[in-house]
Amino acid sequence: MNQTFFKKNREKFLNQIANNSIAILFSGYRMFRSADSDFPFEVNKNFYYLTGINQEDTILVLIKGENTIQEFLFIEEIDELFSKWNGEKLSQEQAGKLSGIDSIRYLKDFSDFVYGVMNNTRYTHYNINQVYLDLERRNSKHFFSYALNFAKDLQKTNPEIKIMNAYNILISLRMIKETEEVSCIKESIEITGKALEEMMKHIKPHIHEYQVEAVFDYYIKSQQKTHAFPTIAASGKNATVLHYENNNAELNDGQLILFDLGCRSEFYCSDITRTYPIGKKFSFQQKQIYEIVLETNKKCIQYVKPGITWEDLNQYANSLLAKGLMNLGMIQTPDQLKQYYWHSIGHMLGLDTHDPSIRTTPFQAGMVLTIEPGLYLEELGIGIRIEDNVLVTANGCENLSKNIIKEVTDIEKWMSEM
Repeated sequence: MNQTFFKKNREKFLNQIANNSIAILFSGYRMFRSADSDFPFEVNKNFYYLTGINQEDTILVLIKGENTIQEFLFIEEIDELFSKWNGEKLSQEQAGKLSGIDSIRYLKDFSDFVYGVMNNTRYTHYNINQVYLDLERRNSKHFFSYALNFAKDLQKTNPEIKIMNAYNILISLRMIKETEEVSCIKESIEITGKALEEMMKHIKPHIHEYQVEAVFDYYIKSQQKTHAFPTIAASGKNATVLHYENNNAELNDGQLILFDLGCRSEFYCSDITRTYPIGKKFSFQQKQIYEIVLETNKKCIQYVKPGITWEDLNQYANSLLAKGLMNLGMIQTPDQLKQYYWHSIGHMLGLDTHDPSIRTTPFQAGMVLTIEPGLYLEELGIGIRIEDNVLVTANGCENLSKNIIKEVTDIEKWMSEM
């Protein structure tokens, strides 16, 4: 990504907010972990979307007047001793080159700057009456957001100011991917597919789930990529647990192993699930269940087009899975499907694996989403999910992960040749 992309994103965002307003977005902060260690820093993706900056303690300020736009970035001043211990932070020149913002200031000046912008003086330069903040929330009493605290403090000192939530504006923009974003997702998918091919070479009875997982770790690291999310490597009954992450069980002949994994290219994620036979061949029963999931996966991909909603797609997926199980005599009525399938058909994909979205918005060209039907039969020790990543186009969709094999014959042929 170059600065042109991020400048264009800021322009789209500024077009959505009111005149005489200021937007303030925070990159995030390192969170305390234990003793003298912190959790690895993860930049706020809405901030990154507008700046291209991946650094903690950084603030973006956008001011929109009647006929003017001003952009400011506040960064930490370089500390030579800190740099000797932890490496250098961005200089003003580097931050400007990445973001395309000309006015780069130091963080120590931020409070006085905001005070000056927000308060009327003898020579008022601005007429700010609204402040846009990224007020994302979560259903957790432990959820913390600097923006939420900042909003509370700002309301106390400036009661006349209207606080506006920029979150829905930003995620509505992020839902439609530009060509550069799709290219990054494609790269992540291609690397994930190559890693799965390497993993298939190592699947055999009596090794452990984490040993096959390690192949994925090595491969994406060798390509200078990072994980999109913690890898699921679930064999046998473990695959019936949707977010299984222990990855420590022994692989047994005659079982299946399910991998749900992905990597990131410039933060843009892949999210792929494939299910393979540990003994290189599917049993008759495993193949029957697998084919139901595979047919649902393929038909749902064909069903995706602009105007369709998640509700439409979920109902269609449910009908296909239920019909398949009813044909096998495993259930008698469609409502019994929930015994073996209890998640939705997919989610948006982008800077986050579960990219934020407005769920009721019909599909539009440029959206990237996952299609991931599954069936989980705990009593049989069978868990199968097949997940692809698709781009909604003007007339339908493009399966971005179509080159990652999923047909029974292709999988068995590949594994038998290893």
